[in-house]
Amino acid sequence: MKSEYPPFIELPYTKPAQAPEGEDNSDQYSESLPAYFIGHFSKKEAKIFDPFLGFGTTAFVAEKLQRIPYGIEADYERFEWAAGQLEHWQNVRHGDAADCANFGYPKMDLCVTSPPFMPSHHKWNPLYGGDPNYAGYECYLERMGHIFAAVANIMKRNALIVVQADNLHHKANYTPLVRDLSIVVSKSLKPVGETLIRWTDTEPEYAHTHCLLFKKL
Repeated sequence: MKSEYPPFIELPYTKPAQAPEGEDNSDQYSESLPAYFIGHFSKKEAKIFDPFLGFGTTAFVAEKLQRIPYGIEADYERFEWAAGQLEHWQNVRHGDAADCANFGYPKMDLCVTSPPFMPSHHKWNPLYGGDPNYAGYECYLERMGHIFAAVANIMKRNALIVVQADNLHHKANYTPLVRDLSIVVSKSLKPVGETLIRWTDTEPEYAHTHCLLFKKL
């Protein structure tokens, strides 16, 4: 288990496979990403948390590496499918990640997650299912801040929190999501680094991604 956070690494990119047939899982990250952080920054039997469980990539990798997964997913179909595939199905919940402190979870050793992304010029807020009462990028960022403040409450002292993010390019519009997430998450967790991951064995448009690194003080 390492104690230093590398500024740059290369990982093989493999298309995520854990999803029900016919479902869009293009927002999943490659298993190599959570495998790297779980393998290097936790021990066997460690409690691994993902507040945006999705189809369960982090949780499946945690089980493969003999860790204990926990997670929350707001979308019921994704939650149901992931829970049905996991050995530790009882540790995952359907609900709002901002309520994670109310699920009776133990303190976590490591968090590895990829939150839903939102372009700054969009109104549809993925954290509220597109509810027009919570439209807009500023509302999205504010909610992200609340969610990670809640995550901080269930992490062990000095636990590492890894947040994967990408800047978003949409023709004439550019969203500095990596910077903006770093700012809002830093309100409740201490930033300790950023790891740039260069994907190998993939197309140029997926050449790299960012992992923001924080600690619970």
